[in-house]
Amino acid sequence: MKNLFSEAEYSEFIKAFDTDDERFHAFRVNSSKCMDVKRLVDVLEGNALENAPGKALCSQVPWEEKGYYYDDILSPGKHPYHEAGLYYIQEPSAMAPVHFLEPKPGDRVLDLCAAPGGKSTQIADALKGEGLLVTNEINRDRAKILSLNIERMGVRNAMVLSEDSLRLSEVFEGYFNKILVDAPCSGEGMFRKNEIALSEWSLDNVKLCAKRQKEILDNAAKMLLPGGRLVYSTCTFSPEENEQNIYEFLLTHRDFHVKEVEPLGGMENGRGQWVVDPEAKDELRLLETEKSIRLWPHRVKGEGHFLCVLERDGEINSDSVRNYVPGGRFIRAKSEQIKPFMEFVLEALNLSDDKGALKNGDIELKLTDGDALKGGFLSFGDQLYLAPSFLPSTNGLKVLRPGLHLGEVKKDRFEPSHALALTLKASGCKLSFDLSSDSQDIRQYINGQTLRLNSESPLYKQKGWCIVTCDGYSIGWAKLAGGMLKNHYPKGLRINY
Repeated sequence: MKNLFSEAEYSEFIKAFDTDDERFHAFRVNSSKCMDVKRLVDVLEGNALENAPGKALCSQVPWEEKGYYYDDILSPGKHPYHEAGLYYIQEPSAMAPVHFLEPKPGDRVLDLCAAPGGKSTQIADALKGEGLLVTNEINRDRAKILSLNIERMGVRNAMVLSEDSLRLSEVFEGYFNKILVDAPCSGEGMFRKNEIALSEWSLDNVKLCAKRQKEILDNAAKMLLPGGRLVYSTCTFSPEENEQNIYEFLLTHRDFHVKEVEPLGGMENGRGQWVVDPEAKDELRLLETEKSIRLWPHRVKGEGHFLCVLERDGEINSDSVRNYVPGGRFIRAKSEQIKPFMEFVLEALNLSDDKGALKNGDIELKLTDGDALKGGFLSFGDQLYLAPSFLPSTNGLKVLRPGLHLGEVKKDRFEPSHALALTLKASGCKLSFDLSSDSQDIRQYINGQTLRLNSESPLYKQKGWCIVTCDGYSIGWAKLAGGMLKNHYPKGLRINY
């Protein structure tokens, strides 16, 4: 970096790594669950203000309207709202690629290298439950973490996969109109945040990452429709993994161009002068690399990042996108698996109609609060899912989550999933019980303990599945009987505060 920068800029750059005071922390509000951002921030700040009187603890991230910087003293990861999926703790620079991807309701979006899920849940929030998100992570263990975060944020229209990019390109050729490639990289931009990234760095690893990124980018290009948008991003400073990769991609993909976008909040354009091309193959393509975006730690309130907005020439044919399904339909759940779920629905949810309307094998369950559960039933063993009606075939794919996990069919009865609880509102359920975020009861619930009701509670003599909420936000299930709430918070997610 000293060789690449001028002496003055190198001095400024390296100074940014000298102190932890320059690190920035942020969370992104999940608008699908929380519309009252001011209330959320007030509650989080209220918990911390006694230790920081008169101090402003939250401020907005300039490239993400739902993103907020926070002071360390806030500790949002230790608040029940985090478990309720009201926000995602995300490095502020990492919020930038999705801003430039511009996902919109109804889009078909692929997040190709998605774990742990920050950008995927950001995309899902922008989709507002409409369209399809295919989110993929090749590493199986990391894919499980991705799936859990999709669940926590209440995402219904996502399919979580654990596949190689080449395999996906064979299945989804010409399928998506938006693709994010947040490529695995040498991690130079994370040195200040992550000591492991620093210890694993080497020039050989830079070269290895650049080679792998080329393959991933080539495979991603095959899956983008004409007129579609692909955002390539890394968290490294390395030109080999950034401008150099973009330049070589443009030389071999003549139907792609770089979309010029406006740098925000201290961002800068890419450094075309760092591209190595001894044969001077294409001056115009070289100039295009300078339309990419750099987030430098000495220029923005965040870590190091690179991104480039690529578009494929042509126009998207919305009709063909809507109807084209690669590989055929998925195999639907059997009626004997659906029946226990429908019995649960009639028992536990407030429907605006007596029963859901079936059409071409899909169902739409309209709730009295205006919400609706709609799609096609899919089963993996005893596990029942509600998948978007236009979900691609799952045949031959390593699928962790093919849509909204509804729950488990146990013989002739149905047990609802934690994922279903996190997508519902109290108003859509017949039984609900609210716990205050500053109470001991909510901490006992998240710890898996049974809760006893006061004999004067209107729920005391009730029985059945009950949605538990925290300040009105759904957080899990309990089984109500005999004046007690038997806890159904998942054992693997329980926290001892």
